[in-house]
Amino acid sequence: RCVQETGINAEYMGISIMFKEEVGIDQELLLDETQTRASQSASLMKKGLESGNLREALKYASSMLGELRCPNISPKYYYVLFMQIFNDLKDLEDHFLDEKRKGRRMADVYESVQQAAELLPRLYLLITVGSVFIESQETSAKEILKDLIEMSKGIQHPLRGLFLRYFLLKKLKDRLPDKKSKFEGEGGNTSDCINFLLQNLFEMNRLWMRMQHVGSKDKATREANRQELNMVVGENLVRLSSLQGVDLQTYQELVQPKLFELIQNCKDPISQQYLMDCIIQVFPDDFHLQTLDKLLDACTKLHNSVDVKTIFISLMDRLANYANSQANAIADVEKNINIFGLFKKYIDKVLEEQGIAMELKKLIELQVAFVRFSIKSYPDKIEYVNLILESSVKIMQLQPSKSVTDDCLKSLVKLLVIPLDTLSLSIFNLAHFPTLMQYLTPQLLKTVAKKIVMAVVNVRKPIETFDTVQRLLSFIKPFIEGIAGEDEAKDDPYEFEENQNYAAKLVHQIECKDPVTQLEALVLLKEAFEKGGPQRMRYTIPSLVFSLYRLAQRSLKRVTEEDEKRRPSSDSGSENTTPSGQLEGPPKIPPLKLYQIAYQAIESISQAHPETAVRLYLHGVLSMNNVVSSGTDCEELGYQFASQALVLYQDEITDTDAKYRAITFIIGTLQKAIFFSFDNFETLTTNTVQYCAKLLKKQDQCKAILMCTHLFMSKILNDSDRVDKNLKKSLGLCGICKIAENKSMDLYLSLIHISEPTRPLYISYAVFCLKKKK
Repeated sequence: RCVQETGINAEYMGISIMFKEEVGIDQELLLDETQTRASQSASLMKKGLESGNLREALKYASSMLGELRCPNISPKYYYVLFMQIFNDLKDLEDHFLDEKRKGRRMADVYESVQQAAELLPRLYLLITVGSVFIESQETSAKEILKDLIEMSKGIQHPLRGLFLRYFLLKKLKDRLPDKKSKFEGEGGNTSDCINFLLQNLFEMNRLWMRMQHVGSKDKATREANRQELNMVVGENLVRLSSLQGVDLQTYQELVQPKLFELIQNCKDPISQQYLMDCIIQVFPDDFHLQTLDKLLDACTKLHNSVDVKTIFISLMDRLANYANSQANAIADVEKNINIFGLFKKYIDKVLEEQGIAMELKKLIELQVAFVRFSIKSYPDKIEYVNLILESSVKIMQLQPSKSVTDDCLKSLVKLLVIPLDTLSLSIFNLAHFPTLMQYLTPQLLKTVAKKIVMAVVNVRKPIETFDTVQRLLSFIKPFIEGIAGEDEAKDDPYEFEENQNYAAKLVHQIECKDPVTQLEALVLLKEAFEKGGPQRMRYTIPSLVFSLYRLAQRSLKRVTEEDEKRRPSSDSGSENTTPSGQLEGPPKIPPLKLYQIAYQAIESISQAHPETAVRLYLHGVLSMNNVVSSGTDCEELGYQFASQALVLYQDEITDTDAKYRAITFIIGTLQKAIFFSFDNFETLTTNTVQYCAKLLKKQDQCKAILMCTHLFMSKILNDSDRVDKNLKKSLGLCGICKIAENKSMDLYLSLIHISEPTRPLYISYAVFCLKKKK
């Protein structure tokens, strides 16, 4: 009977009795039956309270509480039953409060409930009355607390005893003699509260550990049942951390030492793991900072089976978030405590003592958390990150190659990616960063390279040295050039396009102050892009070409500014000056050289992407307008650009709509070009008109030939006869077109638009067009 009542197993009684769940019991059905009986007793208890019959009410309350002795119920369903009874007991507590207000002595009620026959119901009733007894302040709170905690030891069944103490904690949480509470003084002080909570925690933890020997035969099931009840034990620490009287000094001198003593003495890995995590989560972050040395030291003294890595990660994450929310918190503590040094010391100690036994993935995850903490807490201390990476290199070197799994490599990618958002280009100063990259597979290397490119682009910080460009390209080589043997056709087209757009944006981040250095960097990028193949070059080469065009303009502007500085201020009429007042002399980089490099880059994509190449050639012609205005002769090279665009148009572009778009751009470019000689411009214009006449759709021919009319009206040609001929040809095409009425009207109106700003002769064609349409 003693064993049945208390639930003591062989460890305490010396007999081979072990409580376990019966196989095949329907837990939901069992819970439903027990709840039904408890509800019936609760209803009768309320009737007794309403009629003023306290004896009858206590009788049915005991009957209701007796259901908590239900055998064979699992912890999860026991909790549901407990909460139902907990809520029903609130009516009994309210009745006792009413009796107190009416003047009834709670000491008498406290004595009377101890007459209950069953031990478990008696203790629940005693706690319920005891909470009101403390509220009445008829005697000191600390005496009642001491009495209740001692009497609760009468229940040693792990599950029932655990919930009994949980009930004790919930009922008395607002009636402790805490600092500034109405119960402080004669009723006790903060020390009494701390002692009560620590004693209750000790007893609950002991019962919680004993649950590993009770229940199912399967160890995993028993441990799962334990984990379901960890919050019941942790509630003591939550209440302890909320005490007003627990300040930093009290925590350092009284609370923390006793907690660490309890944890180290229990020798249970699950208990140690959970309680350490609870301490980190519930107590203030500044407490942890001020007692960091003791906290980390306690972590290293835990059972070997405890996952210390998780505890360290939890602590570092909390302190990192605290550093973000409190700008000067870490700096103030650093005056007396080297926080990073302490973490480094104890993490190295864990690696030394448990590194061989611990999984590689867990070791890397620990380093990941350490890097995250370091970056958030010390954003300017790049050397701290380098120290962590150095430790990571040692970890990888000590591990056999077969232990490096895919999950380990994914964790290693996290370790390398985390510094990017904050450090950006500063990662090139991390000596051990490339060493760790060597352990990655080609595909993961590509992932890290993408993150590097995204970080550099998003931070919008210019790359100003050739060495930085070189190192950057060495880091992102798989991203720029691809992976050997990889079938890019299998890649997601949207993701591939996004990746190459980032690579294109990277070109515009290069802004070396010296034009010669800028050119060297762009040439280096050109060589890297060409190794990536035509599919990638479609996105990256245009960005490179425009950077070369921009450098040509910048080179001329830079020479002008330098010449202005060198010009003698007293002799503005020097013979070395030009009529515009600028000094004569060649630019530091000849613009023609830049355009020749751009020509070669465009040529590399002309066969695979002719429409893009045509546009780049024509943009080069437009760019040369500004160069020519500065005194550089670009006609020969410009003619080469324009003629090559026409060749690509004729030989490579086959799509009808693409041809029309391209010829429209060609006409517009030639119309704006100002540096061609009469012969070259006439040749280009004649070829363009011929190509317009070969367009497949008649309406496209009509519109294109109409646009060519502007070329013959330019200052270079100014040929009225050719204008007249073009307009007649366009008018003929309008008549031939067998299209919708509204589109035909558009073509006639286009003729009027072309002839409107010209001589009166052309106006007659406009009138003729309207008559013909009518």
